[in-house]
Amino acid sequence: MTYTKCSGSGDCNGFFLPLNDLMGVLNGKWKMRLILCLSSEPKRFNEMKKCHGISPRILSKELKDLEINGVVLRTELNDNLKSVEYSLTDAGKELVSIILQLQKWGTTHRQNVLEENDRLK
Repeated sequence: MTYTKCSGSGDCNGFFLPLNDLMGVLNGKWKMRLILCLSSEPKRFNEMKKCHGISPRILSKELKDLEINGVVLRTELNDNLKSVEYSLTDAGKELVSIILQLQKWGTTHRQNVLEENDRLK
């Protein structure tokens, strides 16, 4: 893996801008959870609310943010209930593997930190 060197003269913006975008998409307590919740199949609003016990107001806001960022697709269903279904876009599906890699790194890192702290005691 190669990294772009930044000299501090502003040439780092091109490298870090996409990372800032990624962090904006995943930022917050619920977004990664909602993406993983949708990773297996599309879900309706109430199914997602039950998925993590999230309040309807916050769920609505987070889904709207994910929709604006092209991660989630909102589809109005043609049934008598006027319900809505949410699914991942291709970009959202790509994020699933990234989130799982981050989780794996976090698990390893947490274990290493705990072991190091135990060693220092």
